[in-house]
Amino acid sequence: GFFLAAKPGTRINDKESNMNHADHNSGVFLVKYPVYPTPDPNRITSAYAEIRLSEVYYTLAECRYRAGDKAAAAGFLNQVRQRNYPTGSPSLYATNGSQLNDQEILDEWGREFIGENRRRTDLIRWGVYNTGTWWDKKPDADKHTEIFPIGRDILGANPKLKQNPGY
Repeated sequence: GFFLAAKPGTRINDKESNMNHADHNSGVFLVKYPVYPTPDPNRITSAYAEIRLSEVYYTLAECRYRAGDKAAAAGFLNQVRQRNYPTGSPSLYATNGSQLNDQEILDEWGREFIGENRRRTDLIRWGVYNTGTWWDKKPDADKHTEIFPIGRDILGANPKLKQNPGY
């Protein structure tokens, strides 16, 4: 991405911070993967994982949870959580999965994969993407934002395509 060449600690006062006027200096910049230098001082590059083993475990946990097997779901989640929490830690899920519910599973996805650009997909999958207010964004009256618009270049290249509803 592009970054403003401001020195550390510089406060950017000429910017309005809301959904329509956000910039890279709004909020916290999360760096989860190594950032490598490039010849261009306005750009960064990073090697990131397309899929991690923990995503496979979390997917299996969600499948088992949705199938009604909370104990198996807790087992899969704990296999990942044990990398940070020792056996017997209160931060691990009970082996019977008694702490698990829809919101906890969704929250656990959010905790494990923060900053990995998958939250929107998770919220859509759980049917809650368009139910809450965040920042200054109110819920839409319909679910059209659950799918992306088709780009103009693609629409222009194929006259038989129609834009997704709501765009």
